[in-house]
Amino acid sequence: MSSVTRIEWTEVTWNPTTGCDRISPGCDHCYALTLAKRLKAMGQAKYQCDGDPRTSGPGFALTVHEDALFEPLRWRRPRKVFVNSMSDIGHARVPTAFVARVFATMAMGPQHQFQVLTKRPRLLRRLLESQKFVDVVWAEMERLSSDDTVPLARSGHVPSGLPRCAEDRAASSSCPAARRRAGDLAPRARGLRGRHSAQLEHAPDAGVVGGPQA
Repeated sequence: MSSVTRIEWTEVTWNPTTGCDRISPGCDHCYALTLAKRLKAMGQAKYQCDGDPRTSGPGFALTVHEDALFEPLRWRRPRKVFVNSMSDIGHARVPTAFVARVFATMAMGPQHQFQVLTKRPRLLRRLLESQKFVDVVWAEMERLSSDDTVPLARSGHVPSGLPRCAEDRAASSSCPAARRRAGDLAPRARGLRGRHSAQLEHAPDAGVVGGPQA
């Protein structure tokens, strides 16, 4: 489930995956790791799988949540959405096909501003610059637009092109202590609709990166 948050630079969190692994000293005081332990003790279903105690902890194993994938498509009112506040979409163990589905969901919700935080920008950038990945996102968008079981809150409106990162909005983001890398997160879709028009337009609107360039 998504939830309203007290984080000042966003409005709601959306966690299609949960859990992570510490990869640098910058992860030593990870709030999500501490919170996952508490959520497990409370019986929250998303946080019942324990991670490796050397790098993770109770309730914090990297876990994919299919049932959370389409939550933003149910929201009519535009929102600022912090993607994976309890995980990292750039984690090596998140299946590539699932990452593509996450980006397709973001693309199908252009009324929202999606904010992606990663400690693994180089890994995620390599993925997003892959033509094969872009093709998978396209295919998933087409599938979503024709699937009657998928909740689309935009009254049937389907984007005519792949979304492009909004660098202007990212640059003006109020998120503190972060380097904006929205442009880096936009894949070049070579061979699709010209040199500039086939980049990701609506997903994400802002990227926040930090830690090792893994």
